[in-house]
Amino acid sequence: MSAFWNVVSAELFKLVRKRRTYVLAGLWWLLLPTLVLIVGRVLVSNLAASFANEAGGVDLLLQTIASPFGIALIGVVGPAYVTPPFYVIVVAALAAVLIGEERSHKMWKTILVAQPSRPAVLAGKLVTAMLVVGVLLGGALLSGVAFGAVGTLFLPTTFAGDWTGLVQTYLLQWAFTGAIVAFAFLMVHVARNVAVGMILVFFLPGLLETLYTVYAAVVGFQPINRFNVFLQGIRLRQVLEDLPTYFFTANVYAPARAPVRELAATFTAEAAAEGLDLSDLLGSNITLERAAVVAAAYALLFLALLTWRFLRADVD
Repeated sequence: MSAFWNVVSAELFKLVRKRRTYVLAGLWWLLLPTLVLIVGRVLVSNLAASFANEAGGVDLLLQTIASPFGIALIGVVGPAYVTPPFYVIVVAALAAVLIGEERSHKMWKTILVAQPSRPAVLAGKLVTAMLVVGVLLGGALLSGVAFGAVGTLFLPTTFAGDWTGLVQTYLLQWAFTGAIVAFAFLMVHVARNVAVGMILVFFLPGLLETLYTVYAAVVGFQPINRFNVFLQGIRLRQVLEDLPTYFFTANVYAPARAPVRELAATFTAEAAAEGLDLSDLLGSNITLERAAVVAAAYALLFLALLTWRFLRADVD
């Protein structure tokens, strides 16, 4: 156990002195909430006194995105919707330091002499990555609240919001990020090159999912005639809707994307009451419970492969 804690303390000591750690924190803690406040200020200047705000729509929008609760929510939701998602960028950068640089600097033999227990070394590095991701997420929450509090001085916003649900969203997304950490460590370790490993982390899941989508959409497709074209169209639509429920990228960001899906469901229900069918906006039917099972399965698979590879591979 002492070897494990020695690894954790040593890796934390190293990451605290890495410039990339502060760049990631600055982008997440400072740049994102600052941009939201700028957008909020522009909305107030251009729309608050106009006819667009006669029913309070602009004020409601500002409360949704630029209040302390809104900015803190964007801090967990926003990184899941950029391409590639900011979560995988953070994890790839950590994996490059924690497991990639050891090979680049030819340090594995030194490390495994100082800490001869390979399981302790690997576990220490994985736990360190999860701790740093947790700190970054926690900082995003606190900075969102702080910037939102400043925004209340010049925006029509308050501290209202479901804070308990927000904290749960942050904790769930941190837990789901464990699957990304395991995948990133595996790719960087197997690739034996930091740059190649990071490229695999960024693009391999999406590439494989796209290829499998094409395969699943084509296989079993029957020749079309005027009698079965409608049924074939229904089949194809059902296949495309069901596939993402088992995809890595669709499940590991499920907690962060859940608030947007709930908002889309609300608008869809309201539109349905007006006679409009917007059900396609919801996409696949991914629940947090199903996503948790799928993400856990991926995490266990990647951890098993990583452990097997790390314990058996020769070092140089």
